Amino acid sequence: MFEINIALRHIKARRRQTTFSVIAVALSVAIIIVSMSMLTGFRENIIETTVENQAHITVSPKENEDYISLYHGLESFIREQEGVAAVSSYYKRGAAIQYRHNVEGAVLSGVRPVDEDHVLNVKKDMIAGEFESILGTGNRIILGSKLADKLEVGIDDTVTVSFPGSKPSDFKITGIIQTGTSADETLAYANLEQVQDFYGKSGIVTGIGIRVSDVYAVDPLADRIDRETGYDAESWMEQSSEILNLLNTQRQFVFIFYLMIFAISGFSIANILNMIVMEKVGEIGMLLAMGTSRKSILAIFLLEAGILGIIGVIIGAVLGYVSCILLISYTIPVPPEMYFGLDHLPIRIASENFLIAGAFSMVINILAGINPAHRASKMDPVEAIHSV
Repeated sequence: MFEINIALRHIKARRRQTTFSVIAVALSVAIIIVSMSMLTGFRENIIETTVENQAHITVSPKENEDYISLYHGLESFIREQEGVAAVSSYYKRGAAIQYRHNVEGAVLSGVRPVDEDHVLNVKKDMIAGEFESILGTGNRIILGSKLADKLEVGIDDTVTVSFPGSKPSDFKITGIIQTGTSADETLAYANLEQVQDFYGKSGIVTGIGIRVSDVYAVDPLADRIDRETGYDAESWMEQSSEILNLLNTQRQFVFIFYLMIFAISGFSIANILNMIVMEKVGEIGMLLAMGTSRKSILAIFLLEAGILGIIGVIIGAVLGYVSCILLISYTIPVPPEMYFGLDHLPIRIASENFLIAGAFSMVINILAGINPAHRASKMDPVEAIHSV
């Protein structure tokens, strides 16, 4: 196909400009691939952290009620629903925890440890002691790592727990937990029956946590529980709507950034093609005079844009992949309070990121080549030859 031969000859004739254009495309593709890998890793890490650190569905008391009575029957109903993997009832309420001269506010959660672990996979977050230790005799408690640091306590220390109007009770620390979230500053676990007795609320709970098999199919199940029981069932998507909206807004801004980066490489392609058109006016005129169709002239310059784009995309994909590998091998620490508890910059290499970056770049490059190609195809052969 002679159009390809001519296109390659034009590209080879301006090696320096061609090199700079290819570099511009390659860098654009590489930057976008690395950026998309970071965004993908960040998004998946945030969603995974959000899903793993809270119940997929939370059932709360009915409107104008503070507690869930007869919760055993509600538990049985929920367990029978399709897609439910685990159920954990809890009694959660604020309390003050004291050790010597240190006093800190906490959220005391009474749970059945086996059920709670099935819902939240709590065991993986234990950094000292065993989660099941709260089942032992006597009052036992597990504290969040930051709460323990503030109180200056450790395993086997005894703390005093109280709330307004109550008789203070001593609890022995049998474990320390670290979720990596802000909850570590106030988190405290104890056995459900002991917490119910401590608050004088035997036989009732303040909520039920549910784990499901498909985290993206929680809304229909939450709606069914809400509708058939009258209790307020809220999915993790509803509870984390602000985070999800933030991620979606972030994607829109990042898309604009991608467009600007690719526009830069597109202008580079357009510039070199315009220069080729200006330099090859006589040659274009001769081709037209020899009977070459205007469609072929148009195809020649579009092929040049495509060839430059393909070379740039291939080099950029390799450069982007190598950059991602290097960034993964070198963990980049970030302040956990800045990025929802993440302590490092997450990167995930996904094939779709390479495909999107490559396809988007090719589209921009072809669009950049349309104007020069159109100019060349519309030339008058006689005027083109005489202008040389």
